[in-house]
Amino acid sequence: MTTRVFKLCCWLLLCAPTSYAKECDQYHHSNRIKSVQLWADFNFLASDYLEGRKTQTHGAQLAREYIQKRFSQIGLLRFDINSGFLSPFVYQKHFTKVEGVNVVGYLPGSKSPESYIVVTAHYDHLGKQGRKIFNGADDNASGVAAILSIAAALSINRPQHSVIFVATDSEEKGLYGAKAFVQNPPIDLSKIKANLNLDMLSQHRGKNRLYVSGSRHFPNYQTLIRQAKEQAGLCLVSGHRSVQRGSVAGQRQSWRKASDHAAFTNASIPAIFIGVSEHAYYHTEQDTVDKTRPEFFFAAVDTSLKILRLVDELE
Repeated sequence: MTTRVFKLCCWLLLCAPTSYAKECDQYHHSNRIKSVQLWADFNFLASDYLEGRKTQTHGAQLAREYIQKRFSQIGLLRFDINSGFLSPFVYQKHFTKVEGVNVVGYLPGSKSPESYIVVTAHYDHLGKQGRKIFNGADDNASGVAAILSIAAALSINRPQHSVIFVATDSEEKGLYGAKAFVQNPPIDLSKIKANLNLDMLSQHRGKNRLYVSGSRHFPNYQTLIRQAKEQAGLCLVSGHRSVQRGSVAGQRQSWRKASDHAAFTNASIPAIFIGVSEHAYYHTEQDTVDKTRPEFFFAAVDTSLKILRLVDELE
């Protein structure tokens, strides 16, 4: 590095606004997020009692029962009175039929009830291996607890568009729950204006950043995300790294394929993906609640709610 370039870099660091550093070190959230209930939901879904919530296990069933109970308490509506909030599906995996179950509820919109935003978060994880429990606190008890908190906030202050909340199953095995929803939606697919996918919101790992993706492929969201960054109660960063969690040996994997939102983008439905970056606890038995920082998580959920509100304001 030349002396001139070095001096320029020093000048930029000295003259850069301090607000960015503060934004990345401090978090705040509005009173729209009921942090006590959010933390209780998070702790239960990530507890040893659910044994990692692997698809087709008793732990996954317990998770579904809890999510259904919370959907009912919040006042979400069912598309099918007979099956309640449950939406079972079957898929083929390695010559074996696997049965998964999504949990689906919705709130009708106040202005455009025939237009829908779908909020997704997968509740399944890796289960147990021997005596090890893969609790999946960040991945993705955090996302499911978030949709419960967001649904509760929207039930008090209704959105303009109808909002469908989907706790998906079998994401870890290949996004099968999201694919099943898109292939057999409870409403006409053309009525879905957007998907907001929440996957891993609680683990900042010292970086204090939450990532939001979608504007590159859906340009009308660029202004929206800029607004979200200004309103966020933490450091909100546009885009995800090119090497995503779950990639093998550093192989590049597009964010568009990294989680449940891929099923929506493949169907040409605009999607926004919100989550933290990869971290050392990912897919290990150390992904537990005690490794997270509550205030960061609360701010991440509040920011997700703000982004949903901005999407809802788009015609």
